[in-house]
Amino acid sequence: MNYKAETENFLKNLERVAQVRVEVANCLEQMAETIELAELEGKISSGGLGLTSQLEDIKAVENNLRQGVFRLLVLGDMKRGKNNFLNALIGENLLPNDVDPWTAILAILRYGKEKKVTVYFNDDTKPEQLDFQQFKQAYTLASSEAKQLEQDEQQAFPNVSHALVEYPLPLLEKGIEIIDSPGLNDTEARLEETGFPEFLGSLNTFLTKERAIAQLRQARTIARQAYTRTHEAIERRIPLLEQDVDRLKRKINSVEPEFKKLTGIRDRFQQEIRSTRDIQAKGIADSFRNYILNLGNTFENDFLRYQPDLQLFDFLSKNKREAFNAALQKAFDQYINDKLSNWTLSTEKSLNTAFAQLTVSAARCGEFYSQITEEITEKITEQKVVVNSNSTVEDDNTPAWTKWAMGLFSLTRGNLSEVTMAGAGFDWKNSLLNYVAVIGISNIISAVTRIFLEPLELALIRLDVGFVQADRARQELVKMTENELIKHLPQVASEQWLPVYNGVKEYFDAYAREVTKRIEDDIRSRKSELDNLVKQKETFEINRDAEVQRLQKLDGEVAVKSQQIERIFQKLSIASA
Repeated sequence: MNYKAETENFLKNLERVAQVRVEVANCLEQMAETIELAELEGKISSGGLGLTSQLEDIKAVENNLRQGVFRLLVLGDMKRGKNNFLNALIGENLLPNDVDPWTAILAILRYGKEKKVTVYFNDDTKPEQLDFQQFKQAYTLASSEAKQLEQDEQQAFPNVSHALVEYPLPLLEKGIEIIDSPGLNDTEARLEETGFPEFLGSLNTFLTKERAIAQLRQARTIARQAYTRTHEAIERRIPLLEQDVDRLKRKINSVEPEFKKLTGIRDRFQQEIRSTRDIQAKGIADSFRNYILNLGNTFENDFLRYQPDLQLFDFLSKNKREAFNAALQKAFDQYINDKLSNWTLSTEKSLNTAFAQLTVSAARCGEFYSQITEEITEKITEQKVVVNSNSTVEDDNTPAWTKWAMGLFSLTRGNLSEVTMAGAGFDWKNSLLNYVAVIGISNIISAVTRIFLEPLELALIRLDVGFVQADRARQELVKMTENELIKHLPQVASEQWLPVYNGVKEYFDAYAREVTKRIEDDIRSRKSELDNLVKQKETFEINRDAEVQRLQKLDGEVAVKSQQIERIFQKLSIASA
């Protein structure tokens, strides 16, 4: 299959997924409207059912389905046909593909009804709107000019942040955004020989099958749980409509010990998270310190592949010293960055194990929590509530907070911007890939380079001119770098231990805060569900028959929407198999 046919197939699949997302979003919207209306009606009948948290989650997922996009970051080395690749992907020669031009700024390609480019700046300059010809003329460079800028380590347009390119293309309309990094463009690429069809096939599978199913599975989970919680509340409410106020109050007082047990579960799980946090924070900070202290043991061999092709005579020349220092620092920064990346990979195993243990604990706590809530229901209603007669292993009575804590869906209503949270919530498996950003790796790199490059310059100045022969000089450079590094490693290890410790600690603290909030919201909603009924009974006499009819109608309408989402999901899963 050639790349044009592959692209056409890709677009068809994206269209299908886009339609499914809209269908599910519409179902969620209707479910939310139904519950919201019922809660309002409850204010003039038997009271609200305490479904605020469910409403917030439904609306968040609905918004994600409507607004969410697939973002593709495209990176390309100089003269590798990156823009030809992108033009083939989007199905139109939108980007320049001549031999010489170099796209000099980062560009975000997004769907728009009209063709336009808006350039955004880093300073107070107002955004600039251009047509495509103006944009290409203003922000592309000749390859010779681009190479010179690269050699001088200068940016072509330092005050430019990025360009937003809006274009009415079918691919972009299907929810794709492309982030195009700056790079040189090549002549028309032989796409059949570069693996483009294979790439497009893999991208097709990932976006229209794996990613789409994962996203819709979350929507299905939210819909299921919204129905379960609504059904459970209704089945509690109906038997209580016949109770007089005094008897109802006595029953509510009788379940206070059970509510305290729910709070106790919250406290125990919170304490387990904190204990895990303390162990992991200290262990990872200690491993970082030991890793840094041991860098000197293998530096001579490790640094060989990073060592720039420099002549030490360049350093002795004032005119070339600045370029020499810049090249050396760039090489060392890359060495440190790669070393720290290796360290983060080793710590992921520890964090994976820690969160796997917390997942097991969350499941155990959730099971106990469900048992307590069932006891509350039975004591209040004097009968056992059947939550869902068609329940499966996957669709059980597990509390929503438990599924969140186990990572079965990533959704949050809180502000978790201070840590690496994935998308709309805490997806700890994804977060592991980026958590190092929390502890400020860039700060660690600058700390390492800052403390030893200046002494190294002094050592180079004192270097005997007799040593300045190519191979011998390079050996001396590595040796001096190693000596300065070893001399300052203890300082770096000591100074950065606490930032690493605090970064990991905050990672777990954010998880604990969100889990705690969700448990407290659940307890609060269960209490308010009972208190609302008491308040209404104290105010006026409730028409039981009319209220039963209203509640049963609510149950049926929410069930229908949940079942619709289930059918849509199953249909997509079968089609993607």
